[in-house]
Amino acid sequence: MKFALVSDDFETITGKTGRARKFLVYEGSQEVEPRLLEKLEVPETQPTFHDLHDDDITPHPLDQTILITGEAGVGLKERLSRRGITVYITSETEPLAAINGVIKGNIATLEPTPHKEDGSCMNH
Repeated sequence: MKFALVSDDFETITGKTGRARKFLVYEGSQEVEPRLLEKLEVPETQPTFHDLHDDDITPHPLDQTILITGEAGVGLKERLSRRGITVYITSETEPLAAINGVIKGNIATLEPTPHKEDGSCMNH
């Protein structure tokens, strides 16, 4: 399985999934210990998940992955599921602990962040 973790510092799991450009990309399974494949920085010339809000066609480098983040807005999980991305929102900040939690099915998850009445994100 391929995992993508939102990580502003390339060390810990952080939030703000929609506008995130930095991700730790791991591969792992129940049989194989997770290993870091790359520290992915999506260039400014490529869209973020937020930019693809109404676009399910333009490819994103993290399509078909398991995405682990500290924060994501309402609707993001549903939109990303159309790209084959499964989203886990968690307070866990240690990458391997979070990945192992997903693999074992015991990761503690958080609710998505609600939007303001005008539909914009709460944290912007």
